[in-house]
Amino acid sequence: MPFKSNNACICAAIVILLLVVILIPLSFSYLEYYEYGLIQRKATGSVDITTVYNSGRYPIGPGRRFIKYQADSHYVHFDKLSVFSKSGTNESIGLEFLVDIGLTYFLIQDEIGLLHKDLSRNYDTIIESRAKDAIKNEAIGVSFNEYFQDRKSVERRFKEAISHRWAEPPSLHCSLDQFHLGRIRIPDSVASKQLEARVQNERNDKESFIQQAQIERELTAVEVNTIDLEREKVLRTARAEASLIRSRAQSQSERIKAQAQTNGTNMLLAASDIVTQEQKSAFTYIRTLRNRNDLNVDVSYLSADNVLRTTPASSA
Repeated sequence: MPFKSNNACICAAIVILLLVVILIPLSFSYLEYYEYGLIQRKATGSVDITTVYNSGRYPIGPGRRFIKYQADSHYVHFDKLSVFSKSGTNESIGLEFLVDIGLTYFLIQDEIGLLHKDLSRNYDTIIESRAKDAIKNEAIGVSFNEYFQDRKSVERRFKEAISHRWAEPPSLHCSLDQFHLGRIRIPDSVASKQLEARVQNERNDKESFIQQAQIERELTAVEVNTIDLEREKVLRTARAEASLIRSRAQSQSERIKAQAQTNGTNMLLAASDIVTQEQKSAFTYIRTLRNRNDLNVDVSYLSADNVLRTTPASSA
């Protein structure tokens, strides 16, 4: 009996040891460095959302397991996402074109339980859907030219729009990390219209420059004509003033000469002892005749009656 009892004890010990060896490894569950975990009961399927586990090894028992969520960054790429730009008027939408978007986001560790409760395992689909909506809604407020002339500002606006959209109730329990606005594709029809619009603008500018040049030429011609008229006025005024000065000078010279001649005659008459009026008249008459260029006078003699006798001479 003692021998059988010992065998039974040994068998029981071996069974217990085997159970321990088997159950202990089954009681531990592992989470990698890139995983979060929530404990779920295998029998009932209920999930404990109050405690979130990160990487490590945990003795949760064989009747439980981890529901795992990605702990590192999630990468999302939208290829050729269709958006509309801001319209020039309030009556229609703007131009349609395609953009490439790349972004990364992280799940908030403390809110993994709420994420499981609100979104379950389909959270990525909902997160991506809200991101698309945010981009499209924000794109309507961005003009077409801003996408090419101010990409940094557009990228910042899209990133802020996504963050605000994700934070709206119900929250998605994630945070946006990186955002990149990639290639912008313009449909051929839109590119053709834009090119034609640019060409037309250049034509309009050219015509405007031509008209402005014509106006400038006409204004220049008016200024030249004004200057010519002013020059002609100055010249005529100068000629008139010069003529007046010459006339005055000639008149002055004639007056001076006449005065000098009168003084000289008086001196000559006084020196020649010509004192009577008849003698002065005869002298004046003779001098006048001699000063004429078309008459030669030859005095031959004086008669007893003091009358001057002249003989005509041929004109020179």
